Parts: sequence; structure tokens; C-alpha cells
Amino acid sequence: MQNAIQDEPTAHDIIPDLRIVPITSLIPHEEHDPQRAAPLIERIRAAETWLNPPVVAPLDAERYVILDGANRHYALQQLGYPHILVQVVNYESGAVELETWHHVISGISWFEFLRNLREIKTFQIESSDLLSARAALARRDVLAYTVLSDNRAYTLNAEVHTLAARTAVLREMVNTYKARGALNRINTDSISIARRLYPEAVAIVVFPRYHPAEIMVAARDGVHLPPGISRHIIRGRAMRLNYPLSALAETGQTLAEKNEALRRWIQQRMAERRVRYYAEPTYLFDE
Repeated sequence: MQNAIQDEPTAHDIIPDLRIVPITSLIPHEEHDPQRAAPLIERIRAAETWLNPPVVAPLDAERYVILDGANRHYALQQLGYPHILVQVVNYESGAVELETWHHVISGISWFEFLRNLREIKTFQIESSDLLSARAALARRDVLAYTVLSDNRAYTLNAEVHTLAARTAVLREMVNTYKARGALNRINTDSISIARRLYPEAVAIVVFPRYHPAEIMVAARDGVHLPPGISRHIIRGRAMRLNYPLSALAETGQTLAEKNEALRRWIQQRMAERRVRYYAEPTYLFDE
């Protein structure tokens, strides 16, 4: 029986495609999260190494769509780095799975949260039982639904039919709470479960499942989703690289020379058996 943890990837495993590319060649499909980006900028400013590369998929010969890592891209861009180290994946392969994050809201009262949503002129908010809300969202009959601290559910909708229009309303909705309260990501619509991690949680906002084509179109057309909705699960993801940040700065080297140095660095890490492949889902406690 094959051991679930191997010292290094085998020929049957996915070797990550790591590249250094111009930072301007990356296109986000969602907005960055200011609550996450601000402290991230300071951590990167104080760091000497690049830990977890954003995961990207090619859009064309020169551009890449950021599947995961919009905040890291934004932070490095704000710090003035001309290049970024990314992991390139084939979006249509079985190595990439697209799921959805939900937002768990704390730091404001449920009354204020709901009142702010009602101030959106185009919004239609209707009380619902949780099962019906789930079914309506699965059919895309509503834009989203929310579950409050008393387990009451409300469907959230507007008379919009295009991806751009739906996304614009969702951004307006998220804007009502992302600056006033604390926004965290979660994969459940159960308030009781959410409160095990976030004791002050007052609401969960549940978003629809997206198709990879919608993610690519959102990036191509500049129709950015609100922050923290899409969740890409990558088989064979490269993490904790500890690659020198200085290599991403303006060094006088060409991009080809930087990528050749990266290739030699990877070869050396493999030769020294410092690359470990985890076949099973993993919890990291040093993020």
C-alpha cells in the first residue's frame, strides 16, 4: 500500500509549474480584501522570502487569471515589485476544483447588517426557510441568501440577468458589511458551527456556485467578483517555497534569467530531498 506522504513527487504525481512572470500579466477575477491585504503588505515588507505563490491559469499567450492569491498579488504590486512567482495550472484538468466560500459576518449587530442590505434600492429580501433558500440558490433563482443568528434565512435577489449585472449587485451587497464588520470565509451555512470559530458571528452570506468559464470571463471583462467567494482546490499545490523575495525585485536580470535561476533552485531542492508531496488534505498552522 502506497504511503500517503512521500518525500518527493513521483512521476505519477503533479510537479508544480512554477514561473516568474511580470506582475502586470496577472488579472484578478475578484476584488482584493482590504481586511486581509493591509496586514499582508506589512508581512511581505518585513519578509525575506516568498512563501505561497498565487495559483493562475493562462488566459492567452501573455496573461494569466488569478484563481487564488488576489491579495498576495495586490500586496506585492503595492510594494512595487515588477515580477511575481506563480504556480500555473490547467484550469480544465482534474487537478483544479472550483468550490464556493461563504462569508461569516461579525463585528456588527444582525439588525444593522440586515438594515444595510435593505438600503440597496434594487434588492429584494424575502424571509424563507433554509431548505427553500438552498434550493432557490441552486437553481440560480436568487443571487444569494443569508442566515442570521436566530437561524432565520432570507433570500437576496434583484432583477438582473447578466454576469456583469449580477456581480455588480453582489459587490454592492458585500460593500455594506465588509467595511463595517469583520468578514471571514467559511464553508457552512450553519450559524452554530460558524460560532465555534467566530463566537461573535451574527450572519452568514451564502453565494452561488460558479463555473470555471464564468471565472475566466469575469477576469477577461473586468467584472470582478466580491472578495472571498471563489474557492479553488488545487491538487499538487506548491506552498511554503521560501524563495528569495529579492529575486522578484528589479535586479537587472532578464525574465528568462530569473526563470533559469528558479529552475536551478527547484532542481537543487529536489536533489536535496527538501520537497515533500502530501496526497491527503492538510491543515497548516503557520499561515
